[in-house]
Amino acid sequence: MNRRDLLHLGLALLLVSTSSALDIVKDGKPVATVVVLKEQPAASTPAKAKLPRDEDQWDDGAAARVLVDWIKKMTDAELPLAETAPTNTPAIFVGAAAGLRLDDIQSASNEGLRIVADDQRVLIGGQTGLATAKAVCRFLEEAGCRYFMEGAMGEVYLRMTTFRVGKLDITEKPGVVYRRIWGSNWSGVTLWKIWNGSGGLPLETSHSWGRYVSEALAKEHPEYFAMREGMRKTFYKNKQGKECLNDWVCTSNPDLRAVFANNVIKTIQEGTRHPSLSPPDGVEYCECPACKAQDDPRSIEPSSGRVNVSNRYVNFFDDIAQRVAKAAPDSILNFYCYADYTQAPTNGRKLPPNLCAWLAPIRYCRLHRTGSPNCLTRVQMEQMVDGWTAVANKLAYRTYNYNLAEVTVPFSLLSVWKHDLPYLKKKGCIGYNLETLAGWEVCGPHIYLSIRLAYNPDADADAIMDDYFARFYGPNAGPFMKQYWMGIDEAFANLNAHAGSFFAVHLVYTPEFIAKSRALLDKATEAAKSDTAYSQRVVMHIEGFQNADQYIQIREAMNRGDFAQAKRTYDELLARAEAHVKAGYGAQYTVSYLKRFIGKVVDAGATTTAPPNRMLQVLPDRWRFSCDEADQGITNGWHKAEFDDSPWQEVVTFSNTLEAQGVSEKKTILWYRTTFRAPEKHGKLSLFFAEVDGLSEVYINGKKLALVGSSEPQAKARTPFEVDATDAVRSGDNVVAVRVDHSKITELFLGGILRPVMLVEKGN
Repeated sequence: MNRRDLLHLGLALLLVSTSSALDIVKDGKPVATVVVLKEQPAASTPAKAKLPRDEDQWDDGAAARVLVDWIKKMTDAELPLAETAPTNTPAIFVGAAAGLRLDDIQSASNEGLRIVADDQRVLIGGQTGLATAKAVCRFLEEAGCRYFMEGAMGEVYLRMTTFRVGKLDITEKPGVVYRRIWGSNWSGVTLWKIWNGSGGLPLETSHSWGRYVSEALAKEHPEYFAMREGMRKTFYKNKQGKECLNDWVCTSNPDLRAVFANNVIKTIQEGTRHPSLSPPDGVEYCECPACKAQDDPRSIEPSSGRVNVSNRYVNFFDDIAQRVAKAAPDSILNFYCYADYTQAPTNGRKLPPNLCAWLAPIRYCRLHRTGSPNCLTRVQMEQMVDGWTAVANKLAYRTYNYNLAEVTVPFSLLSVWKHDLPYLKKKGCIGYNLETLAGWEVCGPHIYLSIRLAYNPDADADAIMDDYFARFYGPNAGPFMKQYWMGIDEAFANLNAHAGSFFAVHLVYTPEFIAKSRALLDKATEAAKSDTAYSQRVVMHIEGFQNADQYIQIREAMNRGDFAQAKRTYDELLARAEAHVKAGYGAQYTVSYLKRFIGKVVDAGATTTAPPNRMLQVLPDRWRFSCDEADQGITNGWHKAEFDDSPWQEVVTFSNTLEAQGVSEKKTILWYRTTFRAPEKHGKLSLFFAEVDGLSEVYINGKKLALVGSSEPQAKARTPFEVDATDAVRSGDNVVAVRVDHSKITELFLGGILRPVMLVEKGN
């Protein structure tokens, strides 16, 4: 037994009173029998059998197999499974076999659990099969086991030849009725999710109107559907040219409401107990007079500048809820507070108890906690929460457990969840839906904390994480890994920037921060080297840290115009990210986001600057900048060389986003102007734009330039493009003006020119 095992065994024995202990395994031999009733077949199923992925399939037998499997991990002894306990033999009774009284545990989601142990037996039970599985996990935690991340690397358990259980009397239920943690390639029920707290009432959260309307209804009653630009929009063509149903409806139409409510009732009767009422994704709100009349023109959604449409929707949801309550009084109907209906309604309507408002602030900063004084949108979030608390009987939270559109570099939400989950519980929150990309090498600690606090928002977050650092990395490496992760958390929490994706990464991963982080990882590596498990976990996080280091290298190479070097480093980073996925601890979206947001820029820049082409210069980082809210820039000559732009403010482009410079992102036309000197002798010239957040038009010395390789009048947003500058360039100084149509904003707080602009001489 190594030092780690001795330490863990010492911790475990604190739970055991030797005078009244029950032997489960002694001297490597099984002593106790695990008892499961006949209707919960476990005896014929190997302990290593694949566990269910559907929560309805979790029964007492599956819970018993978890217990047997983990005790074998600890002791190498496999406990026998039986339908009855042998005479005069210690036994662990699981589920219904335990005979525990459970109806006195008041759990709205029927997830109460109880564990009782004395010197004769152990009783483990829950109000459902899933709750019994959670009870088994809870029992194993009392024995010192932990499950910190999906897969074998996340399993922590004691190694011992004798396993004894002291007296236990535990009764428990979750703090909220719904906790879901999920993500791309990480859906379904897994043991890690059950162990750490996922579960609860099956509250549906999705964009759902398409479930309640049909193509036939659109053809028979076009008046039921949203009016757009004076016409009822019933169908649209997708990118492939296929005609599709437009499921945006006219919520003020009384006949539509009756049809909609009846179809919600039908959905409940078919098995969806708590369905969603949420509108489709997007902003195709009905523009008919009856719908618009319900909107309060004084209430503005700050993220878009548009009129808040919550009044019309809570009116609609209220009506549907009252109709549905007559047929299905126990169903909870769920709706998103999202897009331009994120703000609370102003019509004074108190919502009925069968409605649950799901706060879904996709357009709000994801780097800071709610109410953070250095984050305007999170202060607005606090106000929004108070507004919905005043009108909704039930509140819940649907959010992102990662930095939206970026899951490549180490990122932490530890301080966010430590504050937000207890705070929302106090505001009456009944559930959390945590969309999570399971990149354990870059987000592992806060993924773990998020679901633990979702299960029990009143738990001590610091104690949870102290336990994590000590047990996951070991007592020697743990302090260094804690410093590493808390340093990342503090850096993001204190960041005076709010951009998503990759665009605030460089503000955290400065040369000084990288050096400090590397030093801590080096110390952790040395401290963990005597233990293979601890060492593997430190190495995993070193891999995540190298992602950040390489991304910064790519960014710096692009900013100096060396796209060949950027491409070499990018290829290395991509290959490593793909290896992380294969190793089981990386997220597929790390690979996808690298290709989508970095790869296309690097590849285009490398192709454009490859021989026989030649990069002549990177245009200045600092440009003159102005918003053109009236779209009068062309009329006023803003594109012309002689225009006096001296009153305009100066902003940097590729070294920082607008919002990081204190320039509020606006849904409008943006103009940029700068100058460059062209060589006296040159061949064909082009300007290469690595990335601009909006449709772009480029002028040199007042002349509009044509896009290279395209007949389109404007370059697409956030897609690398070239313009032919040969005929517009003159010897000496040249004036570049860029008009950016930024009327369609993203949820990432970007805006304008984001990556370098280069003057390129074209080869033959």
